[in-house]
Amino acid sequence: MLKELVARLMVNRSKSRQYPVEYLERKHVKLDGPFPNDSSYFYGSDKAGNAFITRMAFRGPNRPHEYWFDFRLPDIGFFGIKDDPGPDGEGFQMGALQWFPVEIGKKWRVSYQGPVKDGQGQSHRCKADLLFTGEHPVYDYARSSDRNLIAKAIASEKWTKAFFHAMKDTQQVHYEQTGNFVGSIELDGKRYSLNLRASRDHSFGSRNWLTWDRHYWFTGISDDGTHFTVTTIKWQFLGRLTAGFITGPDGATDAIVETTDLETIHRDKLKPDHGTIEMLTRRGKKYALEFQRHGEFPYLHDGKYMMREGIASYRFNGIDGLGMAEYGFHAGLYQVD
Repeated sequence: MLKELVARLMVNRSKSRQYPVEYLERKHVKLDGPFPNDSSYFYGSDKAGNAFITRMAFRGPNRPHEYWFDFRLPDIGFFGIKDDPGPDGEGFQMGALQWFPVEIGKKWRVSYQGPVKDGQGQSHRCKADLLFTGEHPVYDYARSSDRNLIAKAIASEKWTKAFFHAMKDTQQVHYEQTGNFVGSIELDGKRYSLNLRASRDHSFGSRNWLTWDRHYWFTGISDDGTHFTVTTIKWQFLGRLTAGFITGPDGATDAIVETTDLETIHRDKLKPDHGTIEMLTRRGKKYALEFQRHGEFPYLHDGKYMMREGIASYRFNGIDGLGMAEYGFHAGLYQVD
């Protein structure tokens, strides 16, 4: 009982901090941490089958940065950066891959000019210029998750120095935002105009991929204007934690505190192409998210953790939608196609 009380105090202290959006939107590489990491991500798709994803992760001088820039054009195929785009810049920049804040907490411009390769390894000239616009304010995950469930999970573990060192990986600042991407991708001189439903996230703090066992992350927007994100993560040292949010057409947001577990989602396959996720919010409302995956972008973090970014269609409480369905797996524990 005392251990659970202490755990609850620790959780309340770590979850009570709230940062202004001007602070959140900066790059944060805290070199005094054990595994410094600043990671940002943008994703977009449409009903025609266009899909786009980009990510930058900054780790300081002792760990290599990570970069994604990939897209799919219907009837043409998949294309992406296969070679390092260049050194870290002052802001969110790696060589020719650059993101600029146009309006803090609202709009970001994503640009790239350089080579990309297709699925057969052939090189193509690419120029991309896309503007992300958030439809609602950023959602800080400090406002999500059920604090009592987190405290119980912490209290159930054996408290050692190694445990508390690993716990730093759960204390990242993490926020998300959904909206749209408008712009174009030029491939070998031919311009493709895009208008995509989109999402983005930004997290910073300590990140050691070896502490993760597996996870899923589903995010999207339904045709009636409902925005949603749900994630559940199983750590090597802690068990499973859940977070997420639902923003209705009227702009009201509710936190997700419980969702279908990993074992149920992955009962038949490690990467199921379809299924249903049930969610419970802090206000006691229940939702059902039916998903269907239509291809994916594969990645490997630090050579340790496999990510599969699925191009997804949804039915959110019976309403059609679009978004991304991500699975992640510890590379040393799971064999994934």
